[in-house]
Amino acid sequence: MDATPQSITVDPASGMLMIPAGKPKFALGVGLWDDTLKPFNAFVQRELLDAERQMRKGLPPAPGTLDGERRLHVTVQLVPRPDNDYNPHAISVAAPPSHGGTDIERHLGYMYDRNLVFLGAALRSLATLTERPLGCRAFVDLAPCHRDEWDEDEYDWDDPEDAVHRVQDAEGTEYRIDGPRLMMPWWEDLQKMAVDCARTIRPEQILGLIGHWTPWEPGAREALLQRTQDEEFTVTLRAEQQVVRVYYQDLCLSTLETGYGGYFDRTIQRVKELGATATAQAEEHQGALKLLVEDSTPLIAG
Repeated sequence: MDATPQSITVDPASGMLMIPAGKPKFALGVGLWDDTLKPFNAFVQRELLDAERQMRKGLPPAPGTLDGERRLHVTVQLVPRPDNDYNPHAISVAAPPSHGGTDIERHLGYMYDRNLVFLGAALRSLATLTERPLGCRAFVDLAPCHRDEWDEDEYDWDDPEDAVHRVQDAEGTEYRIDGPRLMMPWWEDLQKMAVDCARTIRPEQILGLIGHWTPWEPGAREALLQRTQDEEFTVTLRAEQQVVRVYYQDLCLSTLETGYGGYFDRTIQRVKELGATATAQAEEHQGALKLLVEDSTPLIAG
């Protein structure tokens, strides 16, 4: 589980588009809320018993020992949640589709906003590449419970509220559980893997990893508002002579030219490599047009 990440691939067993696991020491926490504690407990309980059945069959066990601690390794689904009122860029952590129900019904918690700053764009882009669910590896720490070691004034073994923090193995041994931790690759590795994956699955699509402002064509913003109220929308990039124009349907929104710090030089080159047409994402933000692209590194002349 501590191997260097390689590439994003489809897992034949689950059918999920899987992000390779990063190092456990860099794993990311997940925000659990009161209404997700019991579903999370049920998820861990099921995964623990399934892992034990695998071990009895002689299959590779899901629970493992890492850094001297017992950990239950699991797979979770990552689901963009634009319906989230607090943050439309939120990403839900859900039980995998094998648990049944919709991804909203399988919701366990949310990635923290501080981690979305670096990882969110790549994860949202990956989730829209195919109809397959997007998954990643995670683990849950399991600590054996010993009643004589707990302060009865702080912990009530018969209280249902405390019970949601415990699971039992097949032998009846109880474990105290912590929240899930996502084994994500380093953000630069994830972005590169996302681009490589997209170019295999949808080579005409330019992923929205970095955003830069580009001037509106005269009257384009007003005309766009007549067609859509969406803050983020898909645009077509077309190479025309020495420039690339940004279209929403047949409406030209902006023109990309070389120069201006070289922010769009690689995008212009990529569109030309794709035969003069590509798709990308754009945002209307505070009256300006922001084009989301993969790379803003200026090209080196010569």
